Amino acid sequence: MHQERMRMRARLPTTTVHRVINSPIGALLDTPTVERLRLDRLPAELRLARIAAAASLTAAAGVDEFFAALGARPELGPRGMRRLERGLSGFARALVERDEVLGRWERAFWGDGWPPPRREELVELEMERREKCGRVSHPTNLLGFLASEPTIPLASFAIPSPGEIVARWTREIADPDRLYTVPAEPPAIERSRAVAGPAGFEYLLRFRSPSSFRADGPAYARVYEPESLAPDAATFIYASGPFSAGDQVGYWPEEEYMGRNLAAHGHRVALLDLPGHGRRVLPGHYSGETYLGTAPEGLFRLHAAGALEMAVLVRWAREQGARSVGVGGLGAGALVAQAVAGRCGRWPRSMRPDAVFLAAPTCRLDEVAWGGSLSRLIGLDRALPEAGWTREALAELRDLLDPPAEPAISPENIFAMLGAEDTLLPCSLGKELMRRWRVPHENVTILPTGHFGLQMHLARRSDAQLVVTRALHRALHHRAAA
Repeated sequence: MHQERMRMRARLPTTTVHRVINSPIGALLDTPTVERLRLDRLPAELRLARIAAAASLTAAAGVDEFFAALGARPELGPRGMRRLERGLSGFARALVERDEVLGRWERAFWGDGWPPPRREELVELEMERREKCGRVSHPTNLLGFLASEPTIPLASFAIPSPGEIVARWTREIADPDRLYTVPAEPPAIERSRAVAGPAGFEYLLRFRSPSSFRADGPAYARVYEPESLAPDAATFIYASGPFSAGDQVGYWPEEEYMGRNLAAHGHRVALLDLPGHGRRVLPGHYSGETYLGTAPEGLFRLHAAGALEMAVLVRWAREQGARSVGVGGLGAGALVAQAVAGRCGRWPRSMRPDAVFLAAPTCRLDEVAWGGSLSRLIGLDRALPEAGWTREALAELRDLLDPPAEPAISPENIFAMLGAEDTLLPCSLGKELMRRWRVPHENVTILPTGHFGLQMHLARRSDAQLVVTRALHRALHHRAAA
C-alpha cells in the first residue's frame, strides 16, 4: 500500500478544480449568470485578502493591533469578538506551520545538500507548501466570517500626490522609454530543482529584477517543460492578472491552461510573478494590492518592471536554444506584455520577443483608473481625488501609463482576445489599441463575455493555446524569411 501511494505521488496532479472546469459540469460555470456572481463576490474576496494581509502582521499581537492594521473596527459584539480571537489564534498557528514548511521547501528546492531529495519527496513537499500557503492567503475557515463586514476596506491606499510624481519622475514623464532601459549586463539567473508535474517537469527561476522596483525581493518565474523537450522548442512567457496569487495557492488557472497545457504540446512556458504578486507580495499586503493601491505610480512602475523582467526571460529562453519566443498575459499581465511589444525596439535583439498574445489589453489607462468599474469597486476613484488628483492631471501621465502609438514588433505577430462585456478592462479600449497598432482583424478574437468569463474561456477551451502556438510558429517563419 505504501509503495502504491508513493507511485501515485510521483508527480504533481492536475487540480480537481481544473478537472471540474474542463468537464461537462464546467459548462455551467461559463455563463453570464456565473460572470455576474463572480463580480458580486469580488468585494468579499478582496476583503478577505485584506483581512489575511492584516492578520499576517498582527495575528499573534491581539485584536487591537489587528484592527489597527486593518484600518477598521467593525461592531462584532461579544460573540463575534470571541470568534475573532479564536480565528486570529488559529491564523497565528497557520503562519508558523507555513513558515516551517517554507524552510524545508527552500532547502529541498534551492539547497545543495547531498543526496538530493527523491522525486516523491519533492512532489509531497510542493503540495504541502501550496496547501499551507493557501490557508494563510485565503483563511476562509478562520476569518472568512469578517468578509461580509462592509466597514472593512477592500484595499490599503498610499497614493502619491501629483507634485510627488512630478518631482520623482520628471525625466520619465518627458521620455517614458527611460523606464524601459535594459541593463548592460543581464542579471544572473538561478534555477531550482525540478519537480515532476502533469505535463513534464516544473522548476523555478529567480533573479535580481533589472528595474528599480526591488522592494519585493528577487523576480521569480515558474517554468514548465515537457519531459522530451526539443533543443529548439519555442518558449512562451506569460503573466497573470491582478490579484493572482500564483503558485502560492492550490489552483492557479494560468498554470493549468497555459503552463501545463502548452508544455503537454512540446513548448516551454515561463509564468512570471509580477512585482507585488504571488511570492513577491510585500508584508501586510495581498497579491496585487500595491499595484492599484499606489496608483498611478504603482501602475507604470509595475508595467516597466514586469517588461524588463520579461526581457531577461526572453534572453534566457534564447540561451536555452529557443528559436521562437513569445510573451503574453491576462489583465495586468497583458498590460505588461503590451509594454514589451511597444518598448522593446531599443533592446538588444536577444531580449526582444517574436510574438505577443494579449488577453484583455487596454489603452487610456488613466481613464480606467479614474472611473473604471474596478476603480469604483475598490475605492480608487475616491482615493485619487483625496490625494490631489484630477482627471486632467492623470491624463498628463498617459504616455507613461500607455504603450506608444506604434508597436516595436510586427503587427502581424500580435494577437489578442477580448471580452465584449468586460467592464474591468473595457473591450472598446482594447480594440482601440489594436486599431492604433494596425493589428490584422483576424488576429483579434472578441468573445461575448466579461472579464471573468474571458478567464473561464481561457481555462476551459484550447483555442487560446492554439492562437499562441500559431503566433510562435508564424513568428519563426518571419524570422527565417528575414
